[in-house]
Amino acid sequence: MKLLTKIQAAALLCAASCPALADGVDYQTISDAASKTGDLSRQALVMIFGDVVISPFQPGQATLIGSLFALLNGVLCTVALVWFLIVTLKTLFKGGQDGKVFSAGRSMLHPVMSFAGFITLIPTASGWSLSQLVMLWAASTMGIGSANLLTDKAADMISSGMSLVVQPTAPSTRSAARAVFEMNLCKYATNRELSSLYQDGQARTALMETKGGNGDYTTGNGSALCGSARIPEPSTGVLDSLFGSAVNTASVTTAQRGALDTMQSTLDAAAQAYVDAYLSKRDQDTGTLSDPETTIQNAAAAYETTVNNALNQLNYQDSLQSQLTSQLKTYGWISLGAWYNTFATANSKTSEVANAAPVTSGASLHGETGTGDLYHQVLAAYRSQVQNSTYTAPLGTQTAKDDGAAANATDPDAVFTGIFKSPMQQLTNFIATREFGTDADFSHQVNPLIKMQTIGDYTLLGAESALTIYNLAYATASAADNSVLGKISGLIFVNSGAVVKDALTALSPPFYFVLLLLFALGFSLAVFLPAVPFLYWMVGVFNWIVSVMVGCAAGPMWSATHLGAEEDKGSRSAYGYIFLIDMMLRPSLMVLGFFFASVAVMAGGTLLNLMFGTAIANANADSIIGLFKLVGWLCIYARIATFGVTRVFGLQATLADYVITFLGGAGMAGIMGGLVDDVKGMFAAAGGGARRAPGLQKVQNSGSNKEDGIK
Repeated sequence: MKLLTKIQAAALLCAASCPALADGVDYQTISDAASKTGDLSRQALVMIFGDVVISPFQPGQATLIGSLFALLNGVLCTVALVWFLIVTLKTLFKGGQDGKVFSAGRSMLHPVMSFAGFITLIPTASGWSLSQLVMLWAASTMGIGSANLLTDKAADMISSGMSLVVQPTAPSTRSAARAVFEMNLCKYATNRELSSLYQDGQARTALMETKGGNGDYTTGNGSALCGSARIPEPSTGVLDSLFGSAVNTASVTTAQRGALDTMQSTLDAAAQAYVDAYLSKRDQDTGTLSDPETTIQNAAAAYETTVNNALNQLNYQDSLQSQLTSQLKTYGWISLGAWYNTFATANSKTSEVANAAPVTSGASLHGETGTGDLYHQVLAAYRSQVQNSTYTAPLGTQTAKDDGAAANATDPDAVFTGIFKSPMQQLTNFIATREFGTDADFSHQVNPLIKMQTIGDYTLLGAESALTIYNLAYATASAADNSVLGKISGLIFVNSGAVVKDALTALSPPFYFVLLLLFALGFSLAVFLPAVPFLYWMVGVFNWIVSVMVGCAAGPMWSATHLGAEEDKGSRSAYGYIFLIDMMLRPSLMVLGFFFASVAVMAGGTLLNLMFGTAIANANADSIIGLFKLVGWLCIYARIATFGVTRVFGLQATLADYVITFLGGAGMAGIMGGLVDDVKGMFAAAGGGARRAPGLQKVQNSGSNKEDGIK
């Protein structure tokens, strides 16, 4: 029965593997991906273990680790042989007493497993045992190869124009797509009605027809107009004045026209299908009306993707994104952690995408269009469906006035009530949720890491500027104090230079106190926070290297667990199989952890921005926010953002442990788990200097210790 269960499980596993094979992923693909000569992880294993990584069964150059493993395997073989003989003799003696070959709990598999365990302990020509080579194969071929496949796929998708998260479309683009759909809806509804009238011999009005192409379309019949859509000619000199040199935007204009052609063909077919479905539903009560809102939103997104790719190509050669694919495919998965910022900003939409939307005009049905009854019926059904559409836009999308969600949208500032609509609460919310680091005015998506890095850069710039201005003012005042005019002015009336100098000297303690705080805050946000993804990635890398060495060292002991009683081998050797799976999956799970953390940070930062105003209004519903409360809530916002970033990116190092725990194994002991906290403490120590601001002197109490100094 157990054998049948195992066969069924194997069949189910093979069936589940069919999609992977259909995608062209097999052992040869994984092996080829792991055999990159420039792969840094493979080179690291060769540096540690030698040529055995490349040719495991052939004697190669002697290495320290290989020589130690050979001695260890010899010792374990001797111990295992003695143990094997003792167990065998004991089993034979007990079997003779019981009168049967196999005792209770044992079967014919017992000697086979014991023999396999002993054989895998014997050192090969390289000094490694078979069990160690299996562990090394799992890490160097299956682990590295599968991770490289994931990394190469992500790099190719970024190069093709895909972004890290699904970005919202601009309201102007959605409005243009909606106008194009309604233009075609008007055409087909009017033509269907005219066609029915033609059959009765009652109409002589020309049918609606779409004319034009290459980014310029007009739909009409010579008398009435259903609408138009076009790409305006680019204005000369605008981009030249921005960039200081001639910029060839012909590729962008070509992309706009091609994208509008695609939008027109897509929505034209969708509008025709919608009118046919409406007539079938009305006349025969059959068929189903498709959701036009989803079609319009998808067409707008496809248009923006094409235009955005063309805009990115204008400066592609001078950006890090152009180096991303070649670097990742050369150095392999282990270099992924150094490319977070490029992945986070790759193919991000800018405000130029919204400005590149088509120019459209609506229907003008003052000419001959027939009765227009069918058109108004179809239009009413269409608008009703739009208002009840199940389409869900990406988080951070701005609602346009003609969107289906506009009917249920609420003003986010409606939560601010009370005296003059709580101006301090609104000011706090405005400052905290300002979308720093976001280049698209139409998107509310926020990356808290990039936002806080931008704030840190501004903080450092402000602190440096304040220090420069203070020193210049002090130097000017000192020069004026020591000048001839300053001396004469002091004799006649007052030395203004000395007054300014004394004032600056008196203000130096609080000034330096605040300045050091700003420098510490700026360093933490501008230097430490952007390094968090790389820090956690290096934690995962070190854990992976340690796990490979542990697996290779524990391989002989894993083989030894197969010696002995069959009924005990599952409890003693099961973790070895789980660890083997760990060796195969850990690099791939680190890659997934990188992307999981990247998208989770974006989602969390956007939700924080959207809900922060409501939290302020509810926490201070019966209270008045002053300056100190404003600073306090800003600190809360910054703390949530920075803490969320530092914790979420820990997935790079911990996701593999979580997954292996599901299989019944134990997570790897993180030898570098305190790296991020240690670096954070280093920057926090720099802020401790603010408590020792220059200019502050300790004044000793002239009285006894019991006196408080108050006169």
